[in-house]
Amino acid sequence: MKENLAPSERIFYRILLLLASLPVLFTLPLDVIDIDSSQYASISRELVLSGDFFTLFDNGRRYLDKPILTFWTIATSFSLFGISNIAFRIPAILLSLLSVFSIYRITILTGGKERQGYLASFAYLLAPGFYAMIVDPKIDVYLTAYLVFTYHFYYLGRKKNPNYFYLMYLMMSMGFITKGPISVVIPALSIGGDILFRRDWKLLLSMRVPTGIFVLASLPAFWCVLLYKSFNSYGPSFFLWIQSFGRFYKEMYDVKFDPFYFYKSFSWAFFSGVVPMIIYIAFRTYNYIKSLGWKEILRKIRANEYKEIDFVIPFWVFLFLFLISFSRFPLPQYTYWVLPGAALYFGKIAEESLFRSSVERLRPSFLIAGLVYLVGYFLIPVFVADVGILYYVFGAIGILFIMLSAQLIPLEVLVTLVGATLFFSAISLQFYPLLTSFQPAKEFGAKIKELEPNEPVVYTFWLSNSKRSYGFYAERNFRNVYDRDKLDKLWSEKPERLLILPSEKLGQLQELAGPGYSIEPVLERESFKVATPTIGFLKKETRGLVTKKISLIWLKKIQGKSSKNSKV
Repeated sequence: MKENLAPSERIFYRILLLLASLPVLFTLPLDVIDIDSSQYASISRELVLSGDFFTLFDNGRRYLDKPILTFWTIATSFSLFGISNIAFRIPAILLSLLSVFSIYRITILTGGKERQGYLASFAYLLAPGFYAMIVDPKIDVYLTAYLVFTYHFYYLGRKKNPNYFYLMYLMMSMGFITKGPISVVIPALSIGGDILFRRDWKLLLSMRVPTGIFVLASLPAFWCVLLYKSFNSYGPSFFLWIQSFGRFYKEMYDVKFDPFYFYKSFSWAFFSGVVPMIIYIAFRTYNYIKSLGWKEILRKIRANEYKEIDFVIPFWVFLFLFLISFSRFPLPQYTYWVLPGAALYFGKIAEESLFRSSVERLRPSFLIAGLVYLVGYFLIPVFVADVGILYYVFGAIGILFIMLSAQLIPLEVLVTLVGATLFFSAISLQFYPLLTSFQPAKEFGAKIKELEPNEPVVYTFWLSNSKRSYGFYAERNFRNVYDRDKLDKLWSEKPERLLILPSEKLGQLQELAGPGYSIEPVLERESFKVATPTIGFLKKETRGLVTKKISLIWLKKIQGKSSKNSKV
């Protein structure tokens, strides 16, 4: 039976939803950082400038590593809004917020509880993994959105009209040309596993499988044709196997094996709700097994007495986490793919635990994450960054809001929501700008465009190829100068060029170039590998000990001197 909120209560929940969205919206103007985000931004820029929307280039070279849909999406935003970090972030934010709406609708379709839908939406919006996907947008933020849409259309097809199943297959197809076969594997495990476990053959027959397969295969087949034209048979093979399932088995991806890695990553990524979820599952499982016993549970499974229970969401979260734990290529973002399912499951737990007196014993566990966020918010000025008075004013307003609203909604929800909103907003508005100030690519890029407006390439020396942000903000490709012959050839064509290099390598550059060249400094800034901030960097008092300097210089060939005859 559907449980609707009173109009005033619904308005209040929508205000809370807007508040929970603020940290995400605050990321819109933030700089694009190395490694992956700046690379994807650069590839999308090249896609727009080339006019060839069917071939990907990365720094002027053909690109194979990821499928094309993400780059089409970002390139479309660049075409509409111009090439900028804001245009780069718009699609990720938009699709992610749409996926929050889908989580709300899935809850209504499955349980009919409006409050539960809002609680699930809060849990997803305020999950650290969700924020991490948005603040540094990678392929996973798009894949996760398409997964949510897949389940949304699955439940619409199941509950409303079977023709929605075609849109489910289309979402899987779009996810396929975003990240690969994983967009099909996860729904197959959860939806297919649910059908097999409950032996619901009637549902399977209603899912338009024969015609749906053609919808599902359409976009991957199209991309395979394009890959074959560029890379022969290796292109489709890489797309369908090596860059996806190959990460489980192929030796080139055999980094290390830690069976608990993904469980630990999930605990961090879903920190806002993981403690009550673990306690709830452990408590309910123990009591259920104790009351029935294993033999009775197995008898019920054989007799299909669980056929009225929906196992799709639990299979999405827990079955996939179990299987991915065998991966030989551990990356934390793999756990982001199950965060929407975890939020849906958490919404049910929170609604039961916080709004029904029969399970009140679980309530204190809901406060843990919120208190950690609040403490973290007030510790940022102490250890990480200097702040103004407004920082403390907003913290005080948040605490006052909790006190005034405690009569309208459980304190546990308010503490977590306000604490997480304050903490992630502080990262968006305070810490992340501080972090990106140690990646001076935007400032360097503006200066490069001013001093060398028509150059197609910016040159670097002893700078990692992962520093794609310098090329993106300079709006050109970049190339490393690594030997004397290459330097002489380039500077014979143009006797003075801009060069980016670590300041500590200035002496090495002068030694390589010899007396036939002079170095003229343009800019020098502090630099750090911002994608992986360390404890030493996070702490204000030790930050200066771990940062280095990076320089933008003119390297000029001195007229009348022959570099060929100079000593190195």
